[in-house]
Amino acid sequence: MSRRLFGWFAPKRGENVLEMVEKHLALTQKAVESLQKMVEKSGEVGQKEGSAIFTDISRYEREADELRRKMVEELTKGEMFPEERDDLMELVRAVDWIADWSKEAGRILRTIPFNKAPESIRESTYHMVKANVDCVRVLITSIDALPKNPAQALNLANQVEMLEETIDELYGATRFHFAEEELPEFKTGELILMNEFFDAVETIADWCENTADIVRAIAVRRH
Repeated sequence: MSRRLFGWFAPKRGENVLEMVEKHLALTQKAVESLQKMVEKSGEVGQKEGSAIFTDISRYEREADELRRKMVEELTKGEMFPEERDDLMELVRAVDWIADWSKEAGRILRTIPFNKAPESIRESTYHMVKANVDCVRVLITSIDALPKNPAQALNLANQVEMLEETIDELYGATRFHFAEEELPEFKTGELILMNEFFDAVETIADWCENTADIVRAIAVRRH
């Protein structure tokens, strides 16, 4: 990702913060991609092998959270215009929730034997996490487009919304399979946790959409 991410800001002002924003976005994407790997590994191989990947998700989320705190501190004492500062703070806080919910989904997944779930549930969940990765990638591209092509940023933000709707449909399909399938190898507590896991995966997409709304508002002001 280029350093022109927020190129409409005046040069020399807030440069350190802008570099941190780019790193924060990259870490968030890695967290979501790692969750996809964890889901696939947990479903195809087993709980132990999948849980090993959670270390990566947790590290990416922790580093992203540390960057967010540093950015907020820098923004409070920086020389940006108030509107610039508010846009950045709102955008980064929204993106941070994507990493947070990726970690939450992974944390829950560690506690359930997902490989014992019926194929219908595993397959629909694979589709959900893959769609989340696509959603985050389009979101980051839309942010990258803001300085040079606000119209393109708007179009990409709309694509994020459509992807979120797709994930909603996949979420519904997953819950349908969850309600219809027999899961004799799961304890009651594990079933409750698996339902919470599906909710967490879907919430990642919700925060992608929330962030896209912020991108849309910035793009409209610049268009």
